This record gives sequence, C-alpha cells and structure tokens, in this order.
Amino acid sequence: MQNKFLTLLLSVCIHLVSQGAKCQTGETISDSDGNTYSVKIMPDGNQWMTQDLNVQVDSSWCFADDPVNCKVYGRLYTYASAAKACEMLGNGWHLPSRKDWEVLSDHYGGASNKSKDGGKTAYKALQTGGESGFNATLGGNRELAEGKYARLNAHGFYWTSTEIDVLTAWNFNFGAGGKALHCQDGMEKREGASVRCIRATAKH
Repeated sequence: MQNKFLTLLLSVCIHLVSQGAKCQTGETISDSDGNTYSVKIMPDGNQWMTQDLNVQVDSSWCFADDPVNCKVYGRLYTYASAAKACEMLGNGWHLPSRKDWEVLSDHYGGASNKSKDGGKTAYKALQTGGESGFNATLGGNRELAEGKYARLNAHGFYWTSTEIDVLTAWNFNFGAGGKALHCQDGMEKREGASVRCIRATAKH
C-alpha cells in the first residue's frame, strides 16, 4: 500500500512540474524547470536547500556562460532575481536574510566577524562534504564590468535579503584562500552571486 501511495505521489509531482508548478516530496523540492534539490532542516530550525539554486529567470547566468557550470554550481543571480527565483518555489520559500545566515552559521562556530577562529570552523562545516550537510560551493561571481566572471573555486558568494541601501546588500562569502566564512557588506545588487532558499518549518 505504501509503495502504491508513493508511486501515485510521484506521478502527481511529475505532472505538476510538467505544468510549470513546483512539487515537494519528502526531502526534495523541484522547480519549474524540472530541477530537483535536496532540502534539510538545519539546527536553526529552518528548512534550507542543500544545493545551489539553478532555475532560469531574467538576470541570471551560468558562470562563463557555460551550462556545465550551472549543473555544478547553480546559477548566478542579481539581488532582485535571487528573491524572485526563491519565491517562485512557492510554499513559503524565500531568500534568507542576514540574520538567517548568522543564526545558521553560529551553530557551527560563526562567521569571521563573530567567531573565535575567524570563521574557519563554520567554513569547514558548511562547505561541500562538511558535517552540516549544507554543501556550499565556490561558484564565483559575475561582476558589473562588462559582465566579467571571476573567482570560480576561490569564493562562494551567497545573497542575503538584507539591504544596506538602494544599491548594495549583505552577502556571505566562503573564501577558499583563508578557508573561512565571512559576512560581508557592499555587494552591488546588479552583480551575480549564488543562492540558497529557505523556509520556516511548522515547528519554527
């Protein structure tokens, strides 16, 4: 009986995705492009994607315009397209705030501005293969100047929803050189950076 139910649920999910809707079953979620992402309830009590977002929207790019990079690192989004892409998942999914990222990283020692070891423990735990299962990547970024791509496998920049002013917003930066996680200001909203989406759980 359970197998029949799961088969039916999967069939419904496939149909919904084919119609442009989103479907969530168990510990995965699918976007309107048919990409499926693992999700996990992290120690902060929120449900996070444990893969980088890769749904195609305006003002989003594959690093170096190579689709292969999208499969590995997800897409790079502007601030506005990041918020839109997360909301497209429906069911309460949204772009995490600076506070969301801080609370999550604090469970693993904290980012460099708050930790005793300069963000090294959090970097190790939240990186791909780390104990948290969060699997952050080093997807680089897309700069404003002529759409230049840079820092692949050197930095992983993740948008937060927290604005500084009309032009810039906070981001969290996984820096491979110092093997540390940093909470940073000053990223211009038109730059391209990686995205994780979040939603509150019923118990949170």
